[in-house]
Order: sequence, then structure tokens, then C-alpha cells
Amino acid sequence: MPTNLDRAATIRAATLAAVEQRNRLNDTAVDELIETYDDAGDLIVQHIERAAGQGDRVGLEQLQNVLSHVREELRRLQERRDGQLYRRIEQSACVGAGVFAGALPESTLFAVNHSAVAFVRSFTAADGLQLSDRLWRLNRNAAQVLTDHIQFAVINGESAHQAMLRSMGRGAGVPADIASAYNGARGGNLGRRVRSLMTGEADPVNGKGVVYQAERVFRSEINRAHGEAYMGAAFQVDGVAGVRFRLSPNHRVRDVCDTHATADRYGLGPGVYPSREACPWPAHPNTLSYVELVFADGI
Repeated sequence: MPTNLDRAATIRAATLAAVEQRNRLNDTAVDELIETYDDAGDLIVQHIERAAGQGDRVGLEQLQNVLSHVREELRRLQERRDGQLYRRIEQSACVGAGVFAGALPESTLFAVNHSAVAFVRSFTAADGLQLSDRLWRLNRNAAQVLTDHIQFAVINGESAHQAMLRSMGRGAGVPADIASAYNGARGGNLGRRVRSLMTGEADPVNGKGVVYQAERVFRSEINRAHGEAYMGAAFQVDGVAGVRFRLSPNHRVRDVCDTHATADRYGLGPGVYPSREACPWPAHPNTLSYVELVFADGI
């Protein structure tokens, strides 16, 4: 009959394998997410270039039509993105609970998975936001960033166009700032800038492309589902004393995770917590830290 020492070794190996699988799931989900934003960006660029037409510039008369298409593409993006996230959350919960496939009945693991997914979807963080709120904020931010930039470029381009006509009417050259504003509303330039804002180039609000905030939500919630399912199962295993807070092998910068991983608050050893309520994981969004089951005779 396997001892708790044997069980601990088996579970430890399965835990590490599950964490690696969680990380791969994160990477795959983010790659898929970026592709989704890329696709939406391409469609928005096509609308902009069509609006520019033969004149090669988006004028005020096309502005509302362009913004309408932007809103529609962002709505489709939202549906596709949210569906991807919910699927990945379910998969991550299965990975976390799957560590205990040999230690707990399938019916228990099924209930754990269901509870973990429900928890992630309804969890209210310290800032008062639930997952649905965060997804809504992603939509609002993307719409604001793109709308503000397009409106600014088109209005400035229209003003520059009028200024250019006046300058040429006087036989004068076109000042560099006027030419720059005019060029900013040209279909190709505006499209490239908008696509870059979608997927990488810094915007004034968060210093990243709008996809960055979505990546952060994806990683945070996929990891949360994994950890909640893992602990939901772990604390039902016979002989469990708690879970140990573990740092990711990629952990480089000292932060609050180091404190949680080294503190002995319950006399169970560094980083060991006797219940889910006592365990401070996750310490922050986007974390790669994890927890590991500890048996009573392993303290």
C-alpha cells in the first residue's frame, strides 16, 4: 500500500506537470487572443481604406460610417474573445483538478471543476470588479482608444486639407505640421496606426496596445481557475494538512509572492497554509506562482 510519502511524491510530480500544462494553455490562449485582435484590426483597416477611397483620405463625411464599422467589429471581437476565455477557464480548471484523478472519485472532480469555473466567473476582487466587469472595461477601452484616435486624425486632417488649399491658393508652400496632419488622415497611414494600436504600439492610456489588457485578464483568470480547482480537490484528499505557496521557476523579481512563500504563519512550515481561506494565492494578477498539497506527515 502506498504511503503518504509515496502519494506526496506522485502528487508533487503531477502538480508540476499540471503547472507546465497550465502555462502552455496560457501561451496558447494568448496566441489565439492576439490572432483575434489581429483579425479585428485587419477588418477595421479595410473599412478605413474603403472610406478613404480615391481621395486617399478619410473626410468628415465618412467619419460616422467608419466609427460605426469600428463599433461593429469590436462587438464581434468581444463575442469571439469572451468565448475563447470561458473555454480556456474550463480547460484550466480540469487541468488543476486532474492532478487528483487517482485520489478522488470522478464525481468529486466534476463537482470541483464546476465550482472552480463558477467561482472564477462570479469572483469579486478587492477593486470591486467581477470578470464580466473586466471584460466590459476591455471593450470600453478598445472603443475609446480607437474612436479617439480616428476622430482626432480625421478632424485634424480636414483642417489641414483646408489649410493646404488656402496655402496653395496663395502660391505658398505647405508647412510641415499641416502636411503631417493631412497625412495622418490618409487611409493607409490611419489604418496602420489603428492596427498598431490594436496589437502592440503604445497608446496614451496604458502604454500598450489594447490587446495587452486582454492578455492580462486571460492569464489572471486562466491561472485562477487552475488554482481554485487544484485547491478545491486538494483539501478533500485524506491526510492533507494544507497547501504550500510555490514560486514559479521564472520568478525573478522579489515581490509579495516571496513573502507568502516564506512566511510560517501557522506553524506548518514556510509557505504552508491550512485551508483555502488562509492561503493568500493568488498574490496578484498575472501571477505564475502556484500551490502544492502537503500531507500532515510531511510537515
